[in-house]
Amino acid sequence: MLRNGLRQLRHGFNRPFMVMFETTLHCNMKCGYCAIWQNQQPEERAVRERVFARMDEAAAFGVFAWSFSGGEPLMNPNVPDYIEWAARLGFYTSMPTNGLALKKYAGACVKLDQLEVSIDTLDREKFAKRRGIDGLPTILAALDHIKGALEHNIIQINAAVDLENLEDLPALAAYCEERGFLLHTEAVHNVVRTTWKTEDVEMRREELDRVAAFVLELRRAHKCVRFYTDYYKFYRDDGFNEKFPCRSASHLVNMRPDGSIQFPCAFVSLHRGAPEMSLREIYDSPEVRKIVEQSPRMWDFCKGCKIGCPYEVSAYRNSPLTAVRSALDFLRLG
Repeated sequence: MLRNGLRQLRHGFNRPFMVMFETTLHCNMKCGYCAIWQNQQPEERAVRERVFARMDEAAAFGVFAWSFSGGEPLMNPNVPDYIEWAARLGFYTSMPTNGLALKKYAGACVKLDQLEVSIDTLDREKFAKRRGIDGLPTILAALDHIKGALEHNIIQINAAVDLENLEDLPALAAYCEERGFLLHTEAVHNVVRTTWKTEDVEMRREELDRVAAFVLELRRAHKCVRFYTDYYKFYRDDGFNEKFPCRSASHLVNMRPDGSIQFPCAFVSLHRGAPEMSLREIYDSPEVRKIVEQSPRMWDFCKGCKIGCPYEVSAYRNSPLTAVRSALDFLRLG
């Protein structure tokens, strides 16, 4: 990481910081606020050697972090091997998972720097209604197994929050505090892809203010609660705009299940670098250089987006002060 930090410094921090690898766009849950399960199609997944090569390329390129994303990442059976490879290369690794297959792959998952498990409520009936599957006992049992039997790094519970589950958060915070987990809350928002059918789940300002006030009070009572004030402000101010543009094209490597690199982001495709091309070849190509040059001025589909991963890399690039505050929020509990 120090070596990559020096590489980034030499290039004026104008290279990608992180890879978001969508290991699959399939999911085995049916969350009411997520459209991915409603739009599942056959997909081509990269062979293992292509993914290993991508990791080697990213390490040489100066990338700090590797995030395994989805869909549900553990529906790709090669993900445990990918985690092992990324850990050996020294990336800061993270993965959000719904936890249904967590116990099966626990030995690999605990090698992540940050394992993120999605739980919105400890009310089994409400969980099943929100997630479309009665999976809470399976997920909690997997977490108990890890806690009791395996050495692990950071375990973070990710709670997608709206007014429906707001009152369930204190019990979830107490659960996390008792077990030494973190609780990360993120307001429900739209995730729009150009070819998807989606429903509008975006929260309005009054609703968001209620959520923010509630979570801030919760953080005062429970030190395990993570709350990113700047991100909530970004959400409330209607997301990406010309004063705070998205930097996904230049600072986030958006890797598809087949190993191709999509621009400008994981959710909208203007161009894809082919799986067999190296990262250096992709980023040096005229098509990508043009997209990177255009991206700060933003396209219409960028305006109003509130998705977290593009926000993180954009915050670090757009505003040093925001980057420092976000890092302090992260390190306070990390």
